[in-house]
Amino acid sequence: MTDTELWAAWRVWMGVATVVVLIAATLLIVILLTARRILADAVRALHAVEKIRAQTQPIWGLQDTNEVAENILATVQSVEQKATLLGAALTHKAAVR
Repeated sequence: MTDTELWAAWRVWMGVATVVVLIAATLLIVILLTARRILADAVRALHAVEKIRAQTQPIWGLQDTNEVAENILATVQSVEQKATLLGAALTHKAAVR
């Protein structure tokens, strides 16, 4: 192989190497830009989830409200039963006199 052929081959392979490096760099830049978009979307999604969580937080308080309402209902029913018995006893006492 002559020097001219050697230089020609070297130029060809340098050209091929340059193209490979440019393609790799382009792919890396595309990957970087895609990763940044994914990060931005993830941050937006996180903020949306935080807002949803804040807005649905009162739903979890409904369980406590329901428990308190059940206790109040049980108390009212107990008072009603006792009042009915008391009313019946007073009616019976008044009828006996």
